[in-house]
Amino acid sequence: MFCSKCGEQLKEAAKFCHACGTAAKGQAKAPANSPGPQISSRSWLHSFGVFLFIPIFALIIVLLFWANQDSDVTAANDGGQEQQSAPPVDAAAMGNVHQTLERLKSRLEANPQDLVAIDSLAVMFSIAGGYDRALELYEQHLAIEPDNKDVKIALALTHHNLKDDSKAMSLLQELLDNEPTYAFALHYMAVIQASLHKHDEAEKHWQKIIDSYPGTEMAKMAAKNIAQQHTDN
Repeated sequence: MFCSKCGEQLKEAAKFCHACGTAAKGQAKAPANSPGPQISSRSWLHSFGVFLFIPIFALIIVLLFWANQDSDVTAANDGGQEQQSAPPVDAAAMGNVHQTLERLKSRLEANPQDLVAIDSLAVMFSIAGGYDRALELYEQHLAIEPDNKDVKIALALTHHNLKDDSKAMSLLQELLDNEPTYAFALHYMAVIQASLHKHDEAEKHWQKIIDSYPGTEMAKMAAKNIAQQHTDN
């Protein structure tokens, strides 16, 4: 069965969609004549819940952590370097971010298996550059829900941001071993390979998206990336 709201495939006997929380009662089964693998329009970001939908920008989150010098997020300054002043931001927006962080932390303390709180915090730490903390949170999610592909993608990208491309590609390859045409794993594998100047390998993964999902936006993006590689080289 598939969720009627976000399109996520539901687990057997699920009462609620694990991605968006919609009641599973009455969800539609995939039609028998449905064509091949489909790319869901739902990004893994949809699983982070309502806490991120507040009037803020990434800059405000970064500045909040900067101002607080949160040890979980901000690396220690090099000795002797002067700290730059943060530009002024809206105090109410900063307050909203701080309240959201504290609410999420409280929820997680009360229930260490609160997946919405885990993922929401992970995103906010990632935006602020706190990749080590984000990595811990994604691993915490996977300890509860080990087969969540979206979170594995997020974890792989976090390793990439931490300059651990070997680990990132290993996680993506595990996904591709189980689902060779998983479009997001193919795309991010290609992106990382291209960043490492492994252009032939990157092109193979983008080409697989084009072959597996012709006419889709991801296929168009893959074709554009291949063309850009040829132009750059």
